[in-house]
Amino acid sequence: MIDTEEAAAAAVQSWLDGLDGEFRVKALADGGQVWRAVTGKPGTHLGEFCAQVDKATGVVQAGFVQETGPSARDGYLRMMRTTVVPELRRLGFTGSGRRFTLQAPKHLGTIEFQQSQGNTWMGVRFTVNVSAASPSAWTARLGLISHHGCDHWWSVWAGFPSDDAAADLITAIRDHAVPAIKGERHPPGVPTADLTATSLGQRIRDAVSRCVHRSRSGNGP
Repeated sequence: MIDTEEAAAAAVQSWLDGLDGEFRVKALADGGQVWRAVTGKPGTHLGEFCAQVDKATGVVQAGFVQETGPSARDGYLRMMRTTVVPELRRLGFTGSGRRFTLQAPKHLGTIEFQQSQGNTWMGVRFTVNVSAASPSAWTARLGLISHHGCDHWWSVWAGFPSDDAAADLITAIRDHAVPAIKGERHPPGVPTADLTATSLGQRIRDAVSRCVHRSRSGNGP
């Protein structure tokens, strides 16, 4: 009988170890007769997939139960409404929906939320584009200029708490994007010379290339 979250995590992890030792349990939620699990490689959203473990038998298999209850989009919107947007207001941002602006002393900064085209009822992935209309105007992905150091996508899953994603997102905005927008420090990953010369797409490709290299060398996600 798999009657605790700890037992469910152990059962899913044991199953994962038999498939690929690189995958880990990222989140668990009670799904009635089963435990729902999101799994993937630590430090990245790449390779994430869903699994479930039967509470009565302990059998683990890929896939979720039928689509019932709030969707991942519902969870994303609730996270934005109750946690992220109030924090943005506290930091001085104005706006709504996907786009918020911050008035720096001499220019305007913007953060814009971008959702993945592959989002489903079960999972929503999103990232944030940051820009500043300073004398040396620049645009970069939030993950690139924050503690992640590469093009990072946050995930919200149907039936799972979004507290960790919200806390990490707010940390990235408060501690990294806001100081960069205000010009209190140069945004990491953005060239110091001719900031507009390199396109956002190219900078993202360069960042992904660096992340892949670090992952392969075992020095980072």
